[in-house]
Amino acid sequence: MNNLEIHANKLNIIFVCYHCGTDIKNAIEDIKKGEYPIENINIFIVDNASQDDSVNILKSIKDIEINIIESRDNLGFGSGCNLAIKLINSGEKTLFLNPDIRLKPDSITKLVQFSDKTLESRLWGGKTFDVDGNEDGKNAWKEPSLFGVFSWSFFLDIIFKKFGLAPPDAYSSSDLKKSNIVDSISGCFLLIETKLLKEINGFDERFFMYSEEIDLCRRAREKGATPRSTDTAYIIHEGSKTLNSANKLNFLYHSKLLYAKKHWSSYKFWLARAFIYMGSFARFTAHYITSIFIKSNKENADLWAGFLRKQTEWKF
Repeated sequence: MNNLEIHANKLNIIFVCYHCGTDIKNAIEDIKKGEYPIENINIFIVDNASQDDSVNILKSIKDIEINIIESRDNLGFGSGCNLAIKLINSGEKTLFLNPDIRLKPDSITKLVQFSDKTLESRLWGGKTFDVDGNEDGKNAWKEPSLFGVFSWSFFLDIIFKKFGLAPPDAYSSSDLKKSNIVDSISGCFLLIETKLLKEINGFDERFFMYSEEIDLCRRAREKGATPRSTDTAYIIHEGSKTLNSANKLNFLYHSKLLYAKKHWSSYKFWLARAFIYMGSFARFTAHYITSIFIKSNKENADLWAGFLRKQTEWKF
């Protein structure tokens, strides 16, 4: 147990499921095999109207307390989490985990230990690695910026990567070595003081998917929290398996603009929207032209053409 002092209050863990019952079951098996005592864990799983056998798979899990909440609609991540948050009435801290993660035996233990040493932070996260064991740099994010949107739109992010530099809105490894205080923690492995979570009313339900944790962390900081990311606790994060490329693009960039609309000035929002459209058009054009010579690029051209059409339907 590494001399871990377990608090009397339970640790709440929240998953949101959409066609990923098997993934969550695997993650819960990791929790059951882990160092943190399962009798001190209270798991909430919100099923977002899965059309497969996910609910039955989740109901088959034994030897650990699980609360399954079945939504009649696919509410997205934030709204789904809020259904569980409303039912939490104990537990000093609440941990959000993505379905597509795998935990080490000490992942939760190490994160709780870190949070106990830095209680004043009120919000914490650990490191995330890809399935090949490489640190993916997606455990924490800087506050979104107009320059970050500009960099993606005009391919500067590719240049940064070529020179081994982090994109404008991301932290480099050297940044995190200098300070573990960050602007926001990834929602795939996010621990927060339950009292604070209730105080900020959970997630903003306008975000269906993506940017919701960045918004939550910003509102937490406004309440005095100082999010921290530790390198002592880590998970394996596979990445979304429930979205195809077209849907991912749509949710990702629509959410970025929702965030800009909520937190930025009007002119910065409209510039960001224009940059995203121009960047999308540039990618469509590049793939369309090269598809004349490389047939496989036709599919990419169609993808970006569809994404451009989607942008005309966006509402804010």
